[in-house]
Amino acid sequence: MIAHTLHKQHNSKPRGSPRICILGAGVNGLATALRLQQALPSARLTIYADKFGSDLTSHGAAGVWQPYKLSETPEVLTHRWGAETFTHLMELVHSSEAVQAGVEPMYCNSLFLAEEPDPFWASTVSGFQRMRETDLALFSKHVDWPSIQAAAAVAAAAAASSYSPTDSCGPGDGSIDAATAAENATAFVDGYSFNTVVCEGRLYMRWLCNQLDAAGVTQQQRRLRCLSELAGEGWDLVINCCGLGSRDLLPDPHCYPIRGQIMRVRAPWVSQCVFAEFPDETSYIIPNREWVVLGGTGQVGNFSSSMALADAEKIAGRALQVVPSLAHAELLDHWVGLRPGRVRLRLEAEVMSPLALAAAAEAAGVEPGSSTPGSGRLEELRLVHNYGHGGSGLTLAWGTAGDAVQLALSMLQGGAPGVVCVPGERAAKA
Repeated sequence: MIAHTLHKQHNSKPRGSPRICILGAGVNGLATALRLQQALPSARLTIYADKFGSDLTSHGAAGVWQPYKLSETPEVLTHRWGAETFTHLMELVHSSEAVQAGVEPMYCNSLFLAEEPDPFWASTVSGFQRMRETDLALFSKHVDWPSIQAAAAVAAAAAASSYSPTDSCGPGDGSIDAATAAENATAFVDGYSFNTVVCEGRLYMRWLCNQLDAAGVTQQQRRLRCLSELAGEGWDLVINCCGLGSRDLLPDPHCYPIRGQIMRVRAPWVSQCVFAEFPDETSYIIPNREWVVLGGTGQVGNFSSSMALADAEKIAGRALQVVPSLAHAELLDHWVGLRPGRVRLRLEAEVMSPLALAAAAEAAGVEPGSSTPGSGRLEELRLVHNYGHGGSGLTLAWGTAGDAVQLALSMLQGGAPGVVCVPGERAAKA
């Protein structure tokens, strides 16, 4: 264990209450902690994380609610988690907490290069409708279609050789169909509009932290190299919400980064979201409270957290073609975050035996139970995993937190390990 410093600490719950540790302070970890506290108010909860606040990817998220295909995660689960989160966010919109929570209604337009079916979540939102040809033509008017056509053949070849379902990063993600359609494109040919909600990451996370503080939940900075460091500390349950950190902590080889780069500009006249499909990426424009977010990238396997000038130029160029008035916007800053991708979002209860913990400690070069010298033995660790949300953290977090809480309650009552799956699906290990 690396030495840790105090972040926010409380200790007001009665002795004998279950002691539960939540790993990770991104939106997923904070939402899980809050829903667990609401379901089990007597529990003594502690959040451990090596990063808090602005150091986290969730903090920089523009936060528009819009589910999409999430690698191999069953669509019916993504739909359920997304719908539950949408309900939660809309309840906040219509509450006195809306300003502090960073939520507000938003109208969104999605543009495509080929015919696109209604999304699986269409019934969740209000006002869903197909875009008229006249509106598609307006968005298409200033796009440099000759450049798109020239780049499309290259993108189609690249997609054909490397595209896989695990690479999905959003609606219109530069798939083979999109690249092929763009080779002869002269306009966006399909699209839909709908009412949604924007939940700005930095504000929503601050609101979650304030709720947790008021409930007496401890938040402490601590960096773990291995789960075995928690063995012997007396935790009744550990909930892993480490996102991309699970790649090294567990370790989980199914985790991978999805590099996202954005620009923030001052453009108060832009009041609607736009997602525009291009052969290699989706361009998006998302108004936030103090700025407008222009994006973006979805670069699977890229660990770089540095701003790339070529990406910035492409982001700005595409956004200007879709909304030309952005030529008058003031550039505020650039931002890069690594979204926590995984072959399938993992919601699973597990019991790690002393033997498994010892093996993990040896692989990580950690002394088992080193955080509690003199304990003498390594105890089993009861776990719930909740990570692998890709770029859908704010869209799914409240819903997946609900399932994580149900798994946690079952484990505290002596329930058997298991995986959240769909009816009829074999509950294989996630």
